Amino acid sequence: MFTEHTEQSAPESSATLLKGVKDKMGFVPTLYSYLAESPTAIKAYNELTSLLADSSLTPQEVQIALLATSVENQCRFCVAAHSAGSTMAKVDASTIEAIRAGQTPADTKAAALVTFTQTLVRERGWASDTDVQAFVDAGFSKAAVFDVLTAVALKTLSNYSNHLTQPALNPELESFAWAPPSAS
Repeated sequence: MFTEHTEQSAPESSATLLKGVKDKMGFVPTLYSYLAESPTAIKAYNELTSLLADSSLTPQEVQIALLATSVENQCRFCVAAHSAGSTMAKVDASTIEAIRAGQTPADTKAAALVTFTQTLVRERGWASDTDVQAFVDAGFSKAAVFDVLTAVALKTLSNYSNHLTQPALNPELESFAWAPPSAS
């Protein structure tokens, strides 16, 4: 139903973004090829990604939040992509595997981040004061509460887009393929 765009078939402003992604990553993740249908959607995805890089979260914490959201939303494409991103960001392999398996990481700060992120997703943002306090008590700032919310917003856009389009994994991501724990 949806077009997997290339630089040649995408609307002009989307094509420019696709080229930038290819130049930066060396390939265009299939997600971007579908998002390119809407210049607004692909720009939003790029902008939120850039903003998260400047957030109070470390690059590792950003990847953990993105991976935890993607697991909670059962987005196979984004779990693979953020497993790769987490690996590149040097997130501990046992943390990555725990998140992918639907388990809590052994590292207490990572565990608090995963728990808070997945609570936001499951409860549609209705985290309790106790949930927020536990996150802050784990060493995160109040700004980080909203930075995690930004990560959830970014992944909601891509996870839901992927649910609609069912993109194939790029060869660069195939070694990180994932199936929901309940489906294995």
